[in-house]
Formats: sequence, structure tokens, C-alpha cells
Amino acid sequence: MVTTTELQTQDLEFPIDFTPAKITIGNFDEMKQKLTDYAATYKDIVITEQTFKDDKKVRSQMRSLKKQINDRRIAIKKDINKPLDEFENKVKELTTILDNVINPIDKGIKFYDQAVKDKKKQHVIQLVTDLTEQNGLSVDAIQFNNKWLNTTSTDKNVIEEVNGQIDTIKAEEARLDGERLIITNYAKAVGLDAAGWLAMINDGKSAAEVMKLMDKAREEAKRKAVDEAERQKKQAEYDAAMAKLDEDKAKENTVEIAGRKVDPDTGEIIKPVSQEQSEAQRSYRAKPKIYNVLLKLNNITGPQSQMLKDFLDDNNINYEVKEA
Repeated sequence: MVTTTELQTQDLEFPIDFTPAKITIGNFDEMKQKLTDYAATYKDIVITEQTFKDDKKVRSQMRSLKKQINDRRIAIKKDINKPLDEFENKVKELTTILDNVINPIDKGIKFYDQAVKDKKKQHVIQLVTDLTEQNGLSVDAIQFNNKWLNTTSTDKNVIEEVNGQIDTIKAEEARLDGERLIITNYAKAVGLDAAGWLAMINDGKSAAEVMKLMDKAREEAKRKAVDEAERQKKQAEYDAAMAKLDEDKAKENTVEIAGRKVDPDTGEIIKPVSQEQSEAQRSYRAKPKIYNVLLKLNNITGPQSQMLKDFLDDNNINYEVKEA
């Protein structure tokens, strides 16, 4: 069993006998002035052949004097640092002992704090789960706030914030349901397939924006239908003209024998083009092949789905739409 020994106030005192060191340079001012004056004479020095040897000698003397001063500084500093080094070693011994008390306590406090936080987190998650289940929502729909794990955070705070998010989610769902209903009814009214257009609502567009796109798609479909009708009309006129031309040509190159038109060169019985086409159509329609095709369309837009619907309707193709 771990026991705690309470230290008395006097045990925590740290008495130190400290006398600041005093270092004095006796002739500092006089020496400083002499060196300053001497340095001034060499401020803008120009080395010549006549002064070269003397200048080198002066440089050597100045370097020697600088070394003497710096060596003395180092020696004095070393002497001063001796008691400081001893003091720091003793302080380190004491702080090491204190760390042997602090560190295990600190580790235990952190472990306890984490355990409290984990317990609080599980409690908060359960609160959020209960609230979302009561409202028919997934817990993933709620944005978790780490502030809920603070010791100052109460259940009341969490419940209020979660309910606020739930109200926002429900309001948005209600808005989307209303937008989807508008698009569904509008699609029925104008004869469009609603599936692709509803996907746009899910992607964030408003009903007003989608209806504008639907109107644009309808106009485009109408224009294409008119163009196709015109194309088919022209094709029919062309086919009729060509058939008439072939028939007229055949008349010119045939003779009638026993009530039948015969090619005098080959003896072939000539049939009118219209009769040939009629027989070909009867033959084609006699034994049609029937297929059941499962077609899956990925990432199709509203306008694209409408174009496909128009094509199937125009060609009398039976189909069934199933949303994925």
C-alpha cells in the first residue's frame, strides 16, 4: 500500500549563502584611453615600403597584448565558474530526487485523466446514439464535438447541441422531400421520366433550377422530333420518287406475256417495286425475333434519360424503368 508523507513548510526551504564576485581592472580608464588614441593613428593607414617592417612589428605587439588580456579573462572566468559548477551539480542532485517523486505521480495523473476522458467519451457517444435512434437517424449523421468531452461539459449541453443538429437534419430532409415531390409531379404533368431529374435534387439543385432544365430538355426533344419527322418525310418522298423511277424504267424494258410483264432479254418476270417492298415487309413481319434486354445506365442525366425515353416510345419498344 502506498502511503503519502506530507512535507512540512520548513522542509521545502532552500537556503543559499551567495556572495557575488567582484573583479576590478585598476587602470582600465587610463589603458582604454591610450589604446583609443593609439588606434586612431592607424585608422586610415597606408602600408608603404618604408613602413612595412614597423607596421608588422606593431601588429605583432597588438596581437600579443590582446592575447594576454583574453588569457587573463579566461583564467578568471574559470576560477569564478568553479563554485558555480559545484552549485549546479548539487542543484541537479536535488532536482533529480524531486523528479523521482514528480514523474510517477505525473504518469499516474495522466493515466487517470485518460481513463476519465474515455469513460466520458463512451457516455457521450451513448447519449448521441440514444438521441439519434429516437429520431430515426444514424449516429454518423451527427458531427461530434470534442468539447463534449471536457470536464466542464454537461449532459444538458450535449443533448441541446445534438437536438439542434437533429432539427437541422430533419428540416433539410423535409425540404428535400418537398423538392422531390415537386419534380415528380412536374415530370408527370409534362410527360418526362422523373428518375434522372430527382438525382439532381439529391446533388443539391433546387426544384426551380431542375424544372428549368426539364423545360429546356422538352424543347430540345420537340425540336429533334420535328427534325426527325421532316427527315423521315423527305426520305419517304425520295424513296417514292426512286421507286417510281425504277418502275417507269422497268415498263420501258418489258413486254407483256399472258398478263405478266417480262424482261425480253432475260425472260425474268418483273414485279413492281411497290410489290417487292410489300412482300419484303410481309416476310420481315412474318417471323420477328423477340429479345428481352436488361440495360443498366450509370451516371445518366435527366436530359439523357428523356432522350432515351423518347427513342423507345417513338419505336414502340416496351420497357420498364427501375431506379438503382
